[in-house]
Amino acid sequence: MPEKTLGWKVCRKDGEKMRRALVEMGYFDRNRKISSDESHVYLPVLGMNEAAEAELRAIVDFEPVMIDFSPEKRAPGPEDILGYRPSFEVVGDIALVEDGDEERVAAALMFTCKSIKTVLAPISDVEGEYRTRRFRHVAGEVRTTTIHKEHGLRYLVDLEGAYFTPRLGTERLRIAGLVKPGDVVLDMFAGVGPFSLLLAKMGASVIAIDKNPVAVRCLRENARLNKISHIEILEGDSAQIAGRYKSRADHVIMNLPHTASSFLLPAIQAARTGGVVHYYCIASEDDLYKDEALIEKAAQEIGAGWESLYKGIVRSYAPRRHNVVIDFRVKKSII
Repeated sequence: MPEKTLGWKVCRKDGEKMRRALVEMGYFDRNRKISSDESHVYLPVLGMNEAAEAELRAIVDFEPVMIDFSPEKRAPGPEDILGYRPSFEVVGDIALVEDGDEERVAAALMFTCKSIKTVLAPISDVEGEYRTRRFRHVAGEVRTTTIHKEHGLRYLVDLEGAYFTPRLGTERLRIAGLVKPGDVVLDMFAGVGPFSLLLAKMGASVIAIDKNPVAVRCLRENARLNKISHIEILEGDSAQIAGRYKSRADHVIMNLPHTASSFLLPAIQAARTGGVVHYYCIASEDDLYKDEALIEKAAQEIGAGWESLYKGIVRSYAPRRHNVVIDFRVKKSII
């Protein structure tokens, strides 16, 4: 007889969105089958900390329940070999392992996940002017480039040349739900284009900026791969380039979480009256939205009003530290 295990009760219309988010964050229990009734789906989940639960609740509301989920027949996974669930991230056909036992985890991944061709271990945090990480090759093919698929688009990614994480996939989809066809979007730190190209595909008029020449090269190739021509791609300093677009943007995306506060003035100036700035930062669990004070200071400096529209945890970044987003509307014209 099936054993009762933890599940989340979610409205049917939000079921797939939550399932994708759980899979992306590694909290979907693949050993149990999803069940449903006329109005709800019941998703089997693995245990998680409060921060991860809050992050997911910001995406879709849910009710924890104990359910007799039927077992799911599946091929053995790395956890079956290792005896525990390893921590790893997959970009295209490359697995990134941060587990402390990389060789053993890599062997388990290569044996159980035939789609993984390379295993790398980060040996640095995001660093330097171009926001890159260094990696150690652990197993498989010796390379750091891959093609990653997300939301129906393909992205050429050079993991050592330009920062990319699939863990923002759900956040990118949230922003896509706020942008309308014809909206002008200024993506100040576009990277290889995961925000820019998704929004351009949906009909927005996108200006994508990045200082990193490798990122820009990948972004141009990704526009070609996805047959997206209605996008302006610019290489250079965002603070200077944003000055060309004063009061023009319906949305300004500031996905540079460690140093975005340094660019608040040009971002607010680029937003039209009523435009929305999507601001990302890294914050302590004790004071998640402390950067609202910096937004207030920047807005006052250039005579702009603002109002907060949305605040949420995008992902866990480190123990008691989180990547958060603050969406705010520019309320009056810039002086």
